[in-house]
Amino acid sequence: MYRLVRITSADYRDYRRTRAKVEYSYFPKGQEKPMIASVIRKITESEIPGKGEFLDLVEKDKNAFYFLKDDDEIKGIAELIFTDAEQLCDICEFAVLQHGEGLGTILYQEVLKVIKERRATKILLWCPFEGAQIFWRKMGFRVKEVLSSERGF
Repeated sequence: MYRLVRITSADYRDYRRTRAKVEYSYFPKGQEKPMIASVIRKITESEIPGKGEFLDLVEKDKNAFYFLKDDDEIKGIAELIFTDAEQLCDICEFAVLQHGEGLGTILYQEVLKVIKERRATKILLWCPFEGAQIFWRKMGFRVKEVLSSERGF
């Protein structure tokens, strides 16, 4: 049975290992991946916070970091930042370790419970990857605004 488990300061190694294993959905399923995919992968790996930054992030009350677990096996990760004044939840990281098994939907359903518990009424998500955008549209998201610096990427 899948469940969300809050990430604590003691989980740094598991957090780094999990983030390093993530394969983002850069391109739609079946589409040939151009060479730029390896460059994108290196960029996303370099964005994993160091231990000091991680500790600062997980200890802040407005932040909620979770593993999706099945028994004791990590299947996904989600990082949420809440802004109470705006009743906003920013989904900063959302990834599963195995694609095509429905884990993204399960993770989103569990994350949505947390968002509702925290009484957020708006969800913000930045998703530049075409493959992942397909998933988010299925979850009911839509593009609200495209920044000029993001065009053509």
